[in-house]
Amino acid sequence: MKKVLATLVALFAFVAMANATNYSIEEASIDALFTEATMEASSAAMSTAIGGDPTVTNVVALVVDWIGLGAIGIHRLILGTKPINCLWYFLTFGGIFGIIPLVDGVLLIIDLIQGSASYLDNPAFIMWI
Repeated sequence: MKKVLATLVALFAFVAMANATNYSIEEASIDALFTEATMEASSAAMSTAIGGDPTVTNVVALVVDWIGLGAIGIHRLILGTKPINCLWYFLTFGGIFGIIPLVDGVLLIIDLIQGSASYLDNPAFIMWI
């Protein structure tokens, strides 16, 4: 009971000390940041920016998929899909328990053998459909 009470007192102290009056915003510095900012490349440019060649992009995505990061969809980011697909991979416990990353890897190998890059910028959760 003492630990719970001590935790609640500490939590209350942190909340009481974190008030918004201690923070200020300088409009000039924000405007300066916006003027210095640059536009990011599109997803198509990002997907081929790894090696400049779609084949290299497929190889990198395949390696990332097979070292275990395919379960959270990192290989799909390399291929140029939207980041929401990583969330779907995570919510389905590694892409339907690892089945989708496994099939993705096999299809990337087939894609490399055929010499094509048919899975670049594919927005679907299941990229082969």
